[in-house]
Amino acid sequence: MTLRRSPDIRQHATHEDLLGPATPPLSAYSAPRLDAIIVPASRPAEHLDHAVTLAQAANCRLVILCSHQARADEVGQLLDSRSFSQGTVIDLPAGYGHRWFEFAVCLPEVIRRLPEACAARDTDLSMKRNLGLILARMLGWDRVFFMDDDIRGVEYQDLRRTVAMLGQQYYSVGMRVNEFPDNSVVCHAHRATGEPQDTFVSGSVLAIDCTALFGFFPNVYNEDWLFFYNDTVEGRLACSGWPATQLAYDPFDDPRRAAEQEFGDVMAEGLYALLHHNRNAAHATREYWSGFLDARRQFLAAVIARAARAPANVREKMLASVAAAQKCSAQIEPALCVDYVRLWRKDLVRWEETLKKIPRFSSLNRALSELGLGPAAGGTDKDASSRAPVPAMRKIAVDAPAAFDRAAVPPSALTLTAATIGRLPAESTALAEPDALADTDQMRRLETMFSRETRGPVVGQARRVAAMRAKVGVGMLVVAGVIGVLVVVTIGWA
Repeated sequence: MTLRRSPDIRQHATHEDLLGPATPPLSAYSAPRLDAIIVPASRPAEHLDHAVTLAQAANCRLVILCSHQARADEVGQLLDSRSFSQGTVIDLPAGYGHRWFEFAVCLPEVIRRLPEACAARDTDLSMKRNLGLILARMLGWDRVFFMDDDIRGVEYQDLRRTVAMLGQQYYSVGMRVNEFPDNSVVCHAHRATGEPQDTFVSGSVLAIDCTALFGFFPNVYNEDWLFFYNDTVEGRLACSGWPATQLAYDPFDDPRRAAEQEFGDVMAEGLYALLHHNRNAAHATREYWSGFLDARRQFLAAVIARAARAPANVREKMLASVAAAQKCSAQIEPALCVDYVRLWRKDLVRWEETLKKIPRFSSLNRALSELGLGPAAGGTDKDASSRAPVPAMRKIAVDAPAAFDRAAVPPSALTLTAATIGRLPAESTALAEPDALADTDQMRRLETMFSRETRGPVVGQARRVAAMRAKVGVGMLVVAGVIGVLVVVTIGWA
C-alpha cells in the first residue's frame, strides 16, 4: 500500500530562495579583517598551495588540520618553501576525541539504529571543523573562513567581499561552487538524467562570524547544512555569489558513497524542504518524515526510470549508486528521523553551554594543550602564559521564528533620517541599535525556533532596518567627507 502524501512534501532541486540577498560592502575599505583561514586537510601537502597563497594575500593566520594523506611534516615543508610564517599545522590523531565534542547524535545507540551502510563514516571532517570553531573561540578570533583542500579558484578580492558580508545581518556566508558541482551522489544522478539541480551553500567555502552564536558540525553527511540551519531559519545565511571551484571527481565510482550519504541527505533535504513552506523543525513530525521518506524514495525511483538519458559512460555506475541509496533509504524509519532531530536540538543547547565555558588564550599552543593536542608546527606562538576571560558572544537581534520573509525592501526604507528613526516602532529601533541585542540564550532561541509558525514580519523588518543602516553609513561617510573639506579650506584661508 502506497502512503498518500501532500504534493508539497518533496525534495527541492534548489534552495536559492532560502538564502539572504547579497549585500556588498559600502566601500572597498569597509571589509573587516579576516583572522584565519581554516583548512581541514586530508590530501597530500601540494593540495594546500592555493590556501597558502590566499592566506598570504589576506595577511591572516592559516590553520591546517591534518590527517589521512595530509602529513604535518610535509605541510610544514610547504610553508617553509613559501616563506609563510603565519601558518599553523596541527596533526590530528586517529580516533581523536574530547569531552567538548561528545554529542548525543553520535552516541553508539543512535548509530546502531542507522542502516549499516549509512553508519559507515570514514571521515573526520566534522571533528576538524568543530576544532576550528573552538580554536577561534579560545583565541578570540572574530571572523574565520573554512576552505577545504580540494577548493581552487578563490580570488582574494572575492574572499574579502564574502567576509565583508558578515556582521549584524549575516552570521554565515558562503561562496558559489558550481564547478565541479558540490552535490550528493543522487543529486549528481538527478542532473545526469536531464533534470535541473542547483548547488547550495557549503562548508567547503564558508565565512563565519564567531562573535555570534554558532552551531556545530554533526558527524553525518550534510553536516554543514545542519551547522547553519539556525542561520537559515533566521535569514542570516547568505551566498556572496563569488565563484570557487572544486576538484572534479567521479561521484559514481563507488556505490558505497551514495549509501553513506543517504541518511544525512534525507535529514538535510527534509528539514530544508519544510522551510520552503514557512515551517520549521517543530513540524518535522513522524507523519511528516513518513511523507518525506516516501517522496525521497519516489525521487530515487524517478532517477532510475530516467537512466537512459544519462551519458552512456556513467549510466551503469550511476544506477549502482542510486540502487545503493535506495537500499539504505528503505531501512530509514520515520521514528529515527524524529529522534535524531530531538537529540540534535539537545546537543545545540549543550554546545552553547560549552562555548560559554571555553577559556580564552593568546597562545595557540596553550589552546591546543587544553584540547589534548600536541604543539602546533610552524608559525609563531607569542605570550604562551597569557590567559584572558572569555568575552561574551553577541546575541541574535530577534528570536528565531520558523521561516523568513522574502519580500523586497520597500523604497521608503532607503532613506533614513533621525526623524525616521524616531517614528520606527520600539522593536525596530532596538534592532537598529547594535548594542540593543536581545539577551537570550540558546535554549530560548531554540524553543522559539521550534514553536513559532512564521517569522516573516519580524525578519522582514530586520532586513529593512539593515538596509536603512547601510544607507545611514553611506550618508555619514559623505557628511564626514564634506566636513573634512570645509576644515581644510578654513585652515587654508586662516
